[in-house]
Amino acid sequence: MSSTARRASVTLADRSARPRFGCKGPAAEAWLRDLGLEIPVPANSWSCERGDVLVARLATSEFLVESLSPANARIDEIAHSLLDPAQRRTALYPVLRQDRVLELGGARANDLLVETCNVDFRALERGAQAAQGPLVLTSMIGVGVTVIPRRDGPGVTYTIWCDPSFGHYFESTLEAIADELTSPVPLFEEKQE
Repeated sequence: MSSTARRASVTLADRSARPRFGCKGPAAEAWLRDLGLEIPVPANSWSCERGDVLVARLATSEFLVESLSPANARIDEIAHSLLDPAQRRTALYPVLRQDRVLELGGARANDLLVETCNVDFRALERGAQAAQGPLVLTSMIGVGVTVIPRRDGPGVTYTIWCDPSFGHYFESTLEAIADELTSPVPLFEEKQE
């Protein structure tokens, strides 16, 4: 099944192609604000500027900035300026972000999370918003991940970032579990005589 396969109760889509960059250091927050980006205040939280640019604060002074549309030239331009040696800034350091990014959704998305992660996302799901919220740094099926629950119309979509070297294993394992969750299970087994 492909990574964008749709199931009746679980969806899993690869969003790795979206432009993103990371930065950290004492000057990172001020630099991002100077660029006009909306910065989340508490550690381990995210905000979404006009529904297009997501800014995640990882701990206190590290940030992940990602476009929610694949064709956002502004994010690519900012990332290139951050890496340009001629534009180096004191106390601002680029962080390479080549994450595998998956979006998990559907009525049984939380069931998949329960089977693969030790964090109970139900409380976060109930309070999920479209423009801001908490993020969780945890482990799923043995892989370190960053997860945000985000209100997407009537439902909640979970965006999950993981190290790209685990990407194939991570995605194929989630697909297999999603298939199990959406397969009809017989109420009883017919006895063979």
